[in-house]
Amino acid sequence: MLRSAGMQPGHDTARPTRSLTGLLLRVTTGFALLALAAILLPALGRACQDWLESRVNSAHLAALALEAAGEDMLDPQLQDQLLTLAGVDLVSLRTPGRRILPLAREGREFQVGKVIDLRTLSLPRAIVLSIELLIRDEDGHVRVIGDGITEPTTVVDLVMERKPLVAALHASMARIVITGVVIAVIASLLLFAILQMLLARPMRALTDSIRRFADDPERPLPEPRVRRKDEIGAATEAMAQMQSSIRQDLWRKSRLAALGTAVAKVNHDLRGVLATALLVSDRLSGSSDPKVRASAPQLLASIERAVALCSRTMEFVREGPPTLNAARFELKPLIEEAGAAAKAAASADEARVSVIADAPGELALVADREMLFRVVLNLARNAIEAGATRVTVTAREREGAVSIELADNGRGLPSALAADPFKPFQSGRRGGSGLGLSIVRDLVRAHGGEISVAETGPSGTRFHIGLPLDATAEPEAEAPQAQPPAPPPPEPISAS
Repeated sequence: MLRSAGMQPGHDTARPTRSLTGLLLRVTTGFALLALAAILLPALGRACQDWLESRVNSAHLAALALEAAGEDMLDPQLQDQLLTLAGVDLVSLRTPGRRILPLAREGREFQVGKVIDLRTLSLPRAIVLSIELLIRDEDGHVRVIGDGITEPTTVVDLVMERKPLVAALHASMARIVITGVVIAVIASLLLFAILQMLLARPMRALTDSIRRFADDPERPLPEPRVRRKDEIGAATEAMAQMQSSIRQDLWRKSRLAALGTAVAKVNHDLRGVLATALLVSDRLSGSSDPKVRASAPQLLASIERAVALCSRTMEFVREGPPTLNAARFELKPLIEEAGAAAKAAASADEARVSVIADAPGELALVADREMLFRVVLNLARNAIEAGATRVTVTAREREGAVSIELADNGRGLPSALAADPFKPFQSGRRGGSGLGLSIVRDLVRAHGGEISVAETGPSGTRFHIGLPLDATAEPEAEAPQAQPPAPPPPEPISAS
């Protein structure tokens, strides 16, 4: 089973405080509080301005009553009632040409601690004033100056107690906070519900799909219906494609494991058959027929190669790279030998098909000769089976490495292979296993080299192989790595 640290039993459900839902709730609540704070201060400053302006207007009306009385002075009790209705203790009006006598409570002295001029009171100053009044809640009077309600040229000058203004600010702040909290809660719930539907629920569905896949990766799951075109929809679709690809790879590996078991059994029996054929071919070398004696070495080499292939079959089933049996050899004879074997394996017409070895005779390297033989053999045989009549293998030594190019005049790689020709289980011809080029790449990489498709098209295909001169040398730029344990040596071949 596929298990990760975050998918162990007992950890399938995240804590509410650490879940995406909890995170969304905290984020929305935080933004709601910030919005409330951004609304509270300006609203409080505006409430302070409005309340003071209402007091100025009420005081103006009370002073106008005094002006209407003229020479007949108002009764002191009536003056107190007017001042009480206006919410002030003293008021007077000033105009450019005259000044109305102040309307004041008799027998009262006023200790004015602060002067507020509404004519120059902006909203930022009103906010600062409101905060100052709320913080310094003390007794005393304040003086307020503002324009009249009827005539802009009339200036209203009043004195009032400080406590009613502070109480009004407290009441306004309470109303603003309650209203803001209600609005913030409603907005947060709506935003939370929307985020829950658009983000949290799809993420939970995606997480559940990952958990189900981790529990049983080989069980096919219904394909998700992706209707969204955003990042979550793309992630869901990519996850479904990845699960499908992994499921196919697991199925193929299971088939390969079963195939490896079967090959191991066949390999055991085939080694006995080849041992017998090896003894017979050895006896043919002593035949009196010259033609039989001439063909005996070639038959003997083919049987020995088959025996070596059987001995190494199990190495490809084991994990890790193939084990190198490195030795020094010349490259040109190997290319010629592999070319002849490729024409024979592909049943090619000797006169029609040619495999040209373009390599210096003194070019030699330290590598596994049998593996490189299979590399050139597979590439040349694929080219001939694809319709090529000329295959040119060019080898040169360049900057301490060997560069090998195999070019043909075939039809080129099929479009299905052009994107990634070395991917396993994809073949360009019917009935192919799709493992040839993949095995070639594994053999080249086992030597510390690399293979790539330099060019492909209707005029042919050109492969490029880069190999070190000595495959057993350690790279200088990298620290030596521990190699996997070598497979056991092949069983000795016996005639019995």
